[in-house]
Amino acid sequence: MSVAGYLVDANVLSEPTKAQPSDKVVAWLTRNERRLAVDSIILGELRIGVLALPRGRKRTSLEAWFAALSSTVHCLSWDLAASRHWAELVVTLRRKGEVMPLLDGMIAATAIAHGLIVVTRNVRDFAKTGVEVLDPFA
Repeated sequence: MSVAGYLVDANVLSEPTKAQPSDKVVAWLTRNERRLAVDSIILGELRIGVLALPRGRKRTSLEAWFAALSSTVHCLSWDLAASRHWAELVVTLRRKGEVMPLLDGMIAATAIAHGLIVVTRNVRDFAKTGVEVLDPFA
């Protein structure tokens, strides 16, 4: 396993930016801050969310949050190992007659390649990949 133990999905990572964030999730993030990693895909998803907002106070605030996050969080690149795990995952799921959203499959493959637990609210999709999943909202 790498230095980090958890690959945090966008729906968990962005929770503290909400008007009324889940205290449980914020506490979990704080407790595990040194063991967290993100996939470059997750940072891309978060950036899309920020850029999609109209210019204004909320977007400016989220741009500052994103800049701080991207300069401090451990970011894993999409690499050969992840691509191989992703290909195997796609074929395995197809043989079972299942599909998975493209980006979630790539994120799961990164977690598998690095031996990480996926932390997400989207347990249903990630669980079918065989990767260990944790829902801090539960």
